[in-house]
Amino acid sequence: MASPRHYKTKTQMANDLGISLRTFQRWLKEKSMAIPRGLISPDIQQKILNTFNGRSAKEE
Repeated sequence: MASPRHYKTKTQMANDLGISLRTFQRWLKEKSMAIPRGLISPDIQQKILNTFNGRSAKEE
């Protein structure tokens, strides 16, 4: 997987993972990952992808 290069919104990150925004927010809460308001930096995007890549919405 390529490293993120652009700032993204939470909605865009959820779409990248193939899940809804609400599911994305729930997953962040489950992992106690506090994401600041506004755009998500490429560094934080990579941490999110490393944490959730491979997880599916069906695992809930």
